[in-house]
Amino acid sequence: MTSLAARALARPSFAAAFEAPAFVRAMLSFESALAHAEAEEGAIPLAHAQAIAAACATIVIDIESLLAQGKRSASLAVPLVAMLREETARRSKDAAVHVHLAATSQDVLDTATALCLKACLEEADRTLEAGVRALARKAVRHRGTPMLGRTLMQPAVPITAGLKIARWAAALADDAERIAEAQSVALAVQLGGPVGALEALGAKGPAIRHRLAMRLGLADAPAWHVHRNAWIDLLDRIGMLVLTAGKIARDLSLASQPEVGEMLEAPASEGAGASSSMPHKRNPAACARALAASTRMPGLLASVHAASVSEHERALGGWQAELALVPDIAAALGTSLDFVETIAASLVIDASRMARNLELYGTGAGFDPGAFAPAFDETMSRLAKYE
Repeated sequence: MTSLAARALARPSFAAAFEAPAFVRAMLSFESALAHAEAEEGAIPLAHAQAIAAACATIVIDIESLLAQGKRSASLAVPLVAMLREETARRSKDAAVHVHLAATSQDVLDTATALCLKACLEEADRTLEAGVRALARKAVRHRGTPMLGRTLMQPAVPITAGLKIARWAAALADDAERIAEAQSVALAVQLGGPVGALEALGAKGPAIRHRLAMRLGLADAPAWHVHRNAWIDLLDRIGMLVLTAGKIARDLSLASQPEVGEMLEAPASEGAGASSSMPHKRNPAACARALAASTRMPGLLASVHAASVSEHERALGGWQAELALVPDIAAALGTSLDFVETIAASLVIDASRMARNLELYGTGAGFDPGAFAPAFDETMSRLAKYE
């Protein structure tokens, strides 16, 4: 169960994507699509597939019972398949025999996880595209706005606010493109059966798997039960985007300190960033959430990597641990997207404070924004498709 504190950080749509109703629907989608794929290749009668699909559409799953039975078998798929067979048998006892034919628990659970994550990544892609476009526009607007550069937390030479923001946007765009590249391979259907060889389907196995993938909108790939490199690569790339957002939040939170006063994540508004004891404070709340997500992410990814050292044809413990980690990784991504949306819509640049700080530290004399034009143009070239 998600804690109250975690819910305060969460993006609601991402939380809902992995909650019980959505995950159960994803598991049932697998079973329905599998039956249709098998019927289309002549492995089971079409009438049986239709009965199974009807059962998937109408069954009411008692979540508490599913959880209790799932603990006993260390798999939610075991009780779900039993419940589905019982529901299908009400329509056709012969069809019930073909529920979950040639599949195994990990096929159901991995595919359901991929389906839930797919919905999150589709939303992430839209959000990041809009966010990068907005930040790119802000960068252009401030391409000649001088500000203090800082290295090792100390005053350095001037840069421009536009270059700093352009670098933020380019980093987010690069991460989004890397995620898109990885998900085209890693968001794949899982169908291998007991030992990942599709042995129960014989020569029809690959064609059935392909039809299953097409029905679910996932990539077709041989069973990845224990060699999960593509999947872990996708999770790593999601993690990198969360860390990128955390780095931007770190920069912005430092720039928003009143004694610096160069940027704000958003204009002051009633209740935003409020303190429980100090009415004068306006805390950078979006930055805080993004930094909390980026702080959690390395530990989550370390656990995913530890879980990847599997035993033989199916992992004991590691794969099950990963199933619980992926929703947390998605939640951290959702939190980061909230931050990107905030700054894309509301980032405040105080050019006068930037000029004052340059004057204060004696590094603004003779500033030539043209000297930064090549670096700015090179960075913006990475954002050409967002203009």
